Amino acid sequence: MENSKKNNIDLKNEKNRIENREIIITSGFEGGNGINFKSYGDDIYSFSPLRDPGEFYSGQAYFFKFSVENKLIREDDTKNITVTAIADFDELWKGWTYQQNPKLWVYHGKNKTQLNPKFVKTTPKTMGINLEILPQEKFCVSNMLAVPYSEMVEILEDIQLRFPTLTTLSKIGNTPLNNSIYSLKVNPYENNNVDENKIKILFAGTAQPNEIGDFASILLLEEFLSKEPDFWDKIHQKLRIEFLFFQNADGLILGKNMVNSSGENIFFGYKNNRDDMPDENKVVWDHIKGNTPDIFFEWHSFFQDNKSIRPYLYTTDLLKSKSFRKLYDKIAKSLISYSNGAKEVINLNQKYFSDTLAYRLQEKFNSLAFQFKLHNGLKIKDLKKIIWDIFLRLFKIINKNANKIKIEKEINRL
Repeated sequence: MENSKKNNIDLKNEKNRIENREIIITSGFEGGNGINFKSYGDDIYSFSPLRDPGEFYSGQAYFFKFSVENKLIREDDTKNITVTAIADFDELWKGWTYQQNPKLWVYHGKNKTQLNPKFVKTTPKTMGINLEILPQEKFCVSNMLAVPYSEMVEILEDIQLRFPTLTTLSKIGNTPLNNSIYSLKVNPYENNNVDENKIKILFAGTAQPNEIGDFASILLLEEFLSKEPDFWDKIHQKLRIEFLFFQNADGLILGKNMVNSSGENIFFGYKNNRDDMPDENKVVWDHIKGNTPDIFFEWHSFFQDNKSIRPYLYTTDLLKSKSFRKLYDKIAKSLISYSNGAKEVINLNQKYFSDTLAYRLQEKFNSLAFQFKLHNGLKIKDLKKIIWDIFLRLFKIINKNANKIKIEKEINRL
């Protein structure tokens, strides 16, 4: 990008950037997702969202994220521009949400009056936004909630500084692009001495980088840490809590939908043979297998439908004991009753999903494994409430069945 001549961008080589003497529009930054940026004059621009290479699981919607900068400096140099995102590859486009501001985004469809009909070819899935940019102003625009990897790392490091005796933040390994995968343990007053009799619950964000799983874990962690010490004591009489962050850090940074930097789908990458796993999966698997959770909970998110939330439940045929199958059903019933969307049940040896982390943990280590779909279009305060409500439901059931879980743990160790 830096080698391009100013005001004379070669779009064949600079697909993620366009610049003139007034405006810079680009996706060439962390998490940016867009190609083929074009200018049509009269402050009208367009681009196409970037699609994952070699994607085989097509149920994913696509997202976009770009930045806009007004280079002018005079007070009366406010720019009013139209940027159009053009996608015509499938019907998934219709499910996108407008996270920046629902009133800003407009589906153009056959109504071409809001675009320049001479230049911009619209489709029923074409979406545009009108932006007012003050002189020297620069901001990012996204159609979904997309928190950068670097910002989330800063949040975790700040939490460690603010709660040094309550949290332990560790790098458990690196991705092929040398980005860190993290573990954060909540361990008050234990001085890192592990009490194996306590029930371990592991929260994780999904490896799908266009979903808000890692951010959801951060919201849960922050809410937990906002409570008083007597609440922490109550929880830790029974629980050990760990968070796993950034299974697909490279994908987050590169603005991918599902894949990593090598085009591998990490979410479905937990193969039976460790040597067949992508590098990121090996890091996570090696970390977990030495201290497996009794309960595994992975956050996901939708962008489709009407802001529904719902659980993904794994077949209890994978569990070794009748008591654990009953406990799984109790938790599942509670999650279903809280949801406003239909549950998704993962069957034995189901294609793709039998290679997820949840499936493997339940199959190989008798962990009770759940995934839960949030929604990208929800406000942050609503996300916090939902996540916290689910945590309390989990704890209530675990607390009532603690002795059964401990007995099962002892059997598993034999």
